[in-house]
Amino acid sequence: MKTGMYLKIAIITALTAAGVTVTPAAVSAADGAPSAASAPGQAPAWRTSLAGTLTDNSALFDIASVGPNAAWAVGAQYVDGISHRVILRWNGRTWQQQSTPAVPETGVWHAVDGASAHDVWAYGWDQVGETLGHYDGRRWTQVPLPEEKGYGFAKLAAVPGRTWLVSDTAINSYAHGVWQSTPLPKGVFISAIEARTAHDAWAVGQFAYAGQPGRSVLLHWDGRSWTETAPAGSDLTITAVYQESARSAWVTALTPYVEDEQQQTKVLHWNGRTWRDVTGPVEGLWASAVTGDGKGTVWVSGDRYGYEGTALYWRLRNGIWTSVEGDAVPGGQTQAYDIEALAPTGRTGQFWSVGSYGLITGESTSAQYELIQRSTR
Repeated sequence: MKTGMYLKIAIITALTAAGVTVTPAAVSAADGAPSAASAPGQAPAWRTSLAGTLTDNSALFDIASVGPNAAWAVGAQYVDGISHRVILRWNGRTWQQQSTPAVPETGVWHAVDGASAHDVWAYGWDQVGETLGHYDGRRWTQVPLPEEKGYGFAKLAAVPGRTWLVSDTAINSYAHGVWQSTPLPKGVFISAIEARTAHDAWAVGQFAYAGQPGRSVLLHWDGRSWTETAPAGSDLTITAVYQESARSAWVTALTPYVEDEQQQTKVLHWNGRTWRDVTGPVEGLWASAVTGDGKGTVWVSGDRYGYEGTALYWRLRNGIWTSVEGDAVPGGQTQAYDIEALAPTGRTGQFWSVGSYGLITGESTSAQYELIQRSTR
């Protein structure tokens, strides 16, 4: 099952090898639900901003943008048999790799988020341990991790005055130089976290424990406590979350795995009271990323069912879902375009995406490279 943390583990594992072998649900109109119809040709194109500049086993896993001239993409590349962390910075014109001694050492940068151009956080890990880095606008420094650390930090979220990290056992928050931890019930795994303010955040994932039925987990932070709001009995696998406002949040999910059947993407919307299925015609990919412009436009992307085709994006605007093909990287035969994360470029109406793509190198082999694309408007 290629989703969330499991997909990233699979990609990271691939970095240790020189090559690799190659009916929407009805919703209530009162919920502002989209119509189940697409409008081809109405959406902006996605153009490649960076691709193939790292080694031939590289991938990007997350992106944070705080404006049109400031963004950070993180991941890893394989060099001389060792996985090395990658942080790329967008300065408004080009992407530049951040290097030592300023950047803390780790094997893989797994997550990044920023409250401003002077307050950016990145989480990484390798066989030695875990690393949390902070950028203050001038340099990167290493920040002590919470006591409740452990392999399994799914994501981090940063807003002015507070930063969250999720471990195997707790949701950890950092403010005023102090960590606080909220224990997670046994069997709960958080796959994504996003915050709008220090008093308004979402953490989403799954519950899976031997002998008990699995279910979705959707937790909301109101500044005092985390409250579960998941639909009763939902067995979807939640992969990503985007918070539009205090009364509007979106998640992507996959239907349960069934042998010899394709898992389907679902999109759910929170209207301040309930979660509703607003998937519409979204199909053709395993969704693992969702974002929006805060004004009603939402983008969804992920892995386009394995190795075939360029990146696939779905946009929701004015109640209509539109499918958009991503740009093909020039120079050779490519495949396996996989989008890991999406982010708006400030208030410009444009968006970033990061992930990886495969370049065919032989009859049964391909090389994997980093990929950054940007919508044209």
